Amino acid sequence: MSRAIRARLRIDRRDFRLDVDLTLPGCGITGLFGHSGSGKTTCLRAMAGLERASDGYFAIGDEVWQDESIGRFVPPHRRALGVVFQEASLFPHLSVRGNMQFGEKRAPKHHFALPEVAELLGIEQLLDRSPGQLSGGERQRVAIARALLAAPQILLLDEPLAALDLKRKLEILPYMERLHRELSLPIIYVSH
Repeated sequence: MSRAIRARLRIDRRDFRLDVDLTLPGCGITGLFGHSGSGKTTCLRAMAGLERASDGYFAIGDEVWQDESIGRFVPPHRRALGVVFQEASLFPHLSVRGNMQFGEKRAPKHHFALPEVAELLGIEQLLDRSPGQLSGGERQRVAIARALLAAPQILLLDEPLAALDLKRKLEILPYMERLHRELSLPIIYVSH
């Protein structure tokens, strides 16, 4: 089975039109970049099912999540995906471990174990901390870990480093490279 990603998405707004037709690899990191307002986040949101493309088709391999020609639309909570936005959006009342376990609970089957993911992202020493005790880079790594533990078929990253200073960006980039090297998971990375 081919794991290629097919995305044909068209969204018309009063002052904006998104019109993309992409075939992306089924593993590795694919970057979407452009100026602010060019539609990068809208494209990612449509892939996630958070925005419905009026003329849309989105599939990973043989699994079709949207095909408007036949009225098929799988809602976001039924898609095996992980999404990380600019802000980590961790649950403040849960520890790092609790936030990661939340991702695990979403997974029908586990591809990764919590200790493996914590080690992969260098957060094993942070498991008992609260999100308020973490740096921006640490919070983003926990958000990525939570997304991975949900057993996604695709990981969507919407400018996850944008809110970080240069020091924190340099801290997290080696972990992004490690994800690329060690996981055969397609990652769509939005940046400008």
